[in-house]
Amino acid sequence: MKDKTRLIALSDSPEMDGELVIFETNAPSKRLKELEKESCALFTEEAYDEIPNWSYTLEFEGYLCRYIDSEQHVTQYGTSEEWQQENYQNIKEIYYIDKLKPESIN
Repeated sequence: MKDKTRLIALSDSPEMDGELVIFETNAPSKRLKELEKESCALFTEEAYDEIPNWSYTLEFEGYLCRYIDSEQHVTQYGTSEEWQQENYQNIKEIYYIDKLKPESIN
């Protein structure tokens, strides 16, 4: 069953060259957590080309996943966290593509 449509945020990399992406989706949180875990494992293994395109993957599975907006993590005007709080303060779900700590792998 598909959840109600809502905005989510996806941080694609913790580095300065990364960005925070805002999507509108109806995919269940459980599915998004699975995708986050898979993406983080691939990021940790430095298999960057294998990290799934979230929008394509979710739409292929029958969910809505529409790009809304994005901001680089660090700009001359501030951080993506500040930008998100100013423009999309109602977002409750933020997912991260980051390196896993050794104890969290598996």
